[in-house]
Amino acid sequence: MSVSILQLPIAEAERKIKNREIAVTVVGLGKMGLPLATVFTNAGFKVQGLDISEDLVEQLNKGETTIEEPSVPERLKEAIAKNLFKATVSVEEAVKGTSFVVLIIPVLVDNQGRADLDGLLETYGRLIEHVPKGTVFIQESTLPPTTTRDVIVPYLEKRGLEDGKDFGMVFAPERTFSGRAIKDIEDNYPKIVGGTTEKAGTLARILYEQFVKKGVIQVADATTAEAVKTFKGAYRDANIAIANQFAILSDILGIDILEVINTANTEPFSHIHTPGIGVGGHCIPVYPHFVIQKGKDHDFIPSIFVESRLTNDFMVEYALNLIDKVTPDWKRNVLILGLAYRGGNVKEHRLSPTLRLMPLVREKEPLGVKILDPLYRKEEIERLFGEGTGFDSKPWQDQLENALQWASIVIIVTDHTQFKEIDPRLLSNKIVFDGRYVVDAELARDFYLLQPGRIGKLEKMKIIPKISVSPNPKATLRL
Repeated sequence: MSVSILQLPIAEAERKIKNREIAVTVVGLGKMGLPLATVFTNAGFKVQGLDISEDLVEQLNKGETTIEEPSVPERLKEAIAKNLFKATVSVEEAVKGTSFVVLIIPVLVDNQGRADLDGLLETYGRLIEHVPKGTVFIQESTLPPTTTRDVIVPYLEKRGLEDGKDFGMVFAPERTFSGRAIKDIEDNYPKIVGGTTEKAGTLARILYEQFVKKGVIQVADATTAEAVKTFKGAYRDANIAIANQFAILSDILGIDILEVINTANTEPFSHIHTPGIGVGGHCIPVYPHFVIQKGKDHDFIPSIFVESRLTNDFMVEYALNLIDKVTPDWKRNVLILGLAYRGGNVKEHRLSPTLRLMPLVREKEPLGVKILDPLYRKEEIERLFGEGTGFDSKPWQDQLENALQWASIVIIVTDHTQFKEIDPRLLSNKIVFDGRYVVDAELARDFYLLQPGRIGKLEKMKIIPKISVSPNPKATLRL
């Protein structure tokens, strides 16, 4: 099955791809890599999966997975039954006879916001020793712009190889959300590809066209494709920060941010986002740092994105500041509702606001602080935050009622469906900071309800006493 795809005429390469005469290697079989592998197998391609975890490889080859993505378990079993998927920890075995190697492995970020590329480059170094000549590498995990062109390609060329001849290089950013990965890949968005050579980009476009219903956009080069992903993430972070600053201003002015947003957005040129207690996830809190650092590398500070990161991180502190206004007495039990950063009942807590919130609450020296999330077991929460921070497993409603009876201060971080359905009577006599607007203010008659940007409205409704809100210097840009 070995095909030197890059050395074939485009028409011949396209015929082989369409006839499924080529194999694809997927490197990284985690939350996004495995769904992508099953997209390829579902389209009829033979996939060789590579991962460093022997336990994971053994599990996947049995047709078993713990990844909570719709359709992935069923597709994995089907692929194994059809002999279209096999996982391995052996690089040599994974790339034998392959034509495309798709890398979708984590790229870590240091404290300065720089991408740590050591692990990624080491992976490329191991792969290039065994891949067939003319293999096309497709980098899906996000990188700062110019990384593919200026770091990865030179790293490989130092081994005496020539880009566009001995290997091809493409950047093709993943555009997925946890909980709907397959649908995002196949149905929801066009795929973006950009090669360091036009032919490599074209071959990747043809490959993805076999299953991406919204089509494939081949941009000018790999750097453009990298910028598509990182600029989009920074743009969204900035828009959330705008909403969060509007919320703080609304509290100062004594107006209702939700009324402002809903009214302003009746005009087609206004798309103000909903504010909240912070931003989490693999993407939005991270990619602005790539943009900021890339600008600094060239003596330019993209200050909008610096300010956006400061603002969005500050919203956790702002929540505590508002609670301070109602009561400076933290000698109470504090319940944080939500570890996952996203609603929609998606189990993902990477860079969740709760990770910032927990130590700040502890600094207040409360009687106790615990976390409750319907998607996480007590053991999982205590593994992250220590013994005594979770609740015993019980039927959800009992668990929720016990937690709320225990707490005097409740901080809502996640808009899970279960939180939207809380009986307001369970909140009686509590201070509730609702960072996701899941509590109906009309029902807050015997508890203090705090929501960012709605302090004036809640005061007028006599839900909270009149408090003084002033800007905090930590939310101001410091370059």
